[in-house]
Amino acid sequence: MPSDENLETEAEDLPSNATPTKQRAQDLGVPYLDGIPKNLEKETVQMISEEVSRRYGIVTFYKDLNSQALHTAMVDPQDLQALNILRFLAQKEKLGIEVYLAPQNVIEDLQESYGSAEKAVESAVSSLESEDDATGKKKKSKGVEKENIQDAPVAKLVQVIIRHALDDGASDIHIEPIDNTYRVRFRVDGILKASLTFPIEVGRAVVSRIKILATLKIDERRKPQDGRFRIMLKGNAIDFRVSTLPVVEGEKVVMRVLEKDRQSFDLEKLGLMGSQKETFLTHVHDPFGMILMTGPTGSGKSTTLYAFLSLLNGEDSNIITLEDPVEYFIPGINQSQVKSDIGYNFASGLRSILRQDPDVIMVGEIRDGETAELAIHAALTGHLVFSTVHTNNAIGALPRLHDMGIEPFLIGSSVRIIAAQRLLRRICEHCKEEQKIPSNIVENVKKMMENITPEEIAKYGIDLSNGLKFYHGKGCEECGDLGLKGRVAIYEVIYVDEDIQEVITAQDGDVMALEQVVRGKNILELKQDGILKVLLGLTTMSELERITEGQLLIGGDVSEVDEEDFVPKKS
Repeated sequence: MPSDENLETEAEDLPSNATPTKQRAQDLGVPYLDGIPKNLEKETVQMISEEVSRRYGIVTFYKDLNSQALHTAMVDPQDLQALNILRFLAQKEKLGIEVYLAPQNVIEDLQESYGSAEKAVESAVSSLESEDDATGKKKKSKGVEKENIQDAPVAKLVQVIIRHALDDGASDIHIEPIDNTYRVRFRVDGILKASLTFPIEVGRAVVSRIKILATLKIDERRKPQDGRFRIMLKGNAIDFRVSTLPVVEGEKVVMRVLEKDRQSFDLEKLGLMGSQKETFLTHVHDPFGMILMTGPTGSGKSTTLYAFLSLLNGEDSNIITLEDPVEYFIPGINQSQVKSDIGYNFASGLRSILRQDPDVIMVGEIRDGETAELAIHAALTGHLVFSTVHTNNAIGALPRLHDMGIEPFLIGSSVRIIAAQRLLRRICEHCKEEQKIPSNIVENVKKMMENITPEEIAKYGIDLSNGLKFYHGKGCEECGDLGLKGRVAIYEVIYVDEDIQEVITAQDGDVMALEQVVRGKNILELKQDGILKVLLGLTTMSELERITEGQLLIGGDVSEVDEEDFVPKKS
């Protein structure tokens, strides 16, 4: 049996407040299983067919070779028919049977091991082919979609795709036609990876099934559509934002996974540390002003803003957001979604929001001069405004606002904080180990750290008394042998003080002049923040180089160095 922490409770050790199911296990004198064992093997589960397992509520979950016993979970250990099936299996496998009582939800969790993407594809193909044979001719794709969309095999395939995406921790699911097939890819920790492929006819049926779930028009393939649907999984509500796009070979679907329970709005977990965190926490409670996040799409800007809104969320604050689209629903916050097709855009929406007596406003993105002007005036008239701007760095947000037609003196008077953000993949905590780094890279890291004050390094909790230490993940089952799992953000946070305000006003936001005054304040750059997080063991040097555009400031791409320089230190 897998380890003791593994869900097994002996009947005689049950607490006095045991649930009815646990109490029944005690009465029957059988062990109790209250969760999925850690080392569950699909081969063992599949010793009993899925049909039999679901019909009788039995699942074989562990083969103990030492005691020659097959551990089996049952909803009802007194079910004679189920026991007869187990006796037959025991004789066939020449094993004993050890029965566990398990609640229905645990049995269902174990039965998910039957879900195979390949089997689901085969079932969907067989379903379509059988209908083709029945009609005596090949159906047109349009007919296939309409007549088969409610078929169980196609619905099952969509369920399997979604479940595998959730198991992998995917943020997006891509279903796209390519070379007369449909390909499924998952974006995990910012990287796309292929999952499975299936025939074009099955792909069209899957796309139509998803359209029905998202209440989109099935027969509209000429233009993009956007929708949303929700599923319940183990008591948790998970939203999917659906986008369809006509492409040369058919129709592509992307589903954004919006799983609130998986999303952390904790600033420390996001990666905000040291003086950067102090700057934000000092000014996020200001009564008015503007806080801007910059960075490319998918860099986590909205998540950081949600974290700030969560800090401010209370009965004494009227918080209103204007988003495109609303990604996460936060109780207590008034969230409004832009609908450009009916004329409800950021500018018109912001104008309406200002008549709703708001204290805090979040504008999803400043895209044009009208929105920028309204947001600036809101920040100057007693409102705290959060928003995002698409620029490559933090300083670039100031001339960007100027380009939109905002007067420099208004920018300097309203903007309080500008921050740039990027996301790096985290080192897997289950297989993290120290890594040897070539000496030339170590020297370059030391040079970059010369401009970081000892006080700042101490705020990050880094001890340099034993030199610089670097880490990586050697790869394990938890991270799929990648050595990386999850993501952490790196930041560059600039507080617009009087010196910066003066440059903005006097020199019309000249970028070179702004950079000169900012660099003179020893503000942590993105790469410096990343280096400190590398030394904390949160991410790797190669990840930092990948995300910060390989600027070769720390010795180039780590992955290009000779492999013999990367022998991990053994403890």
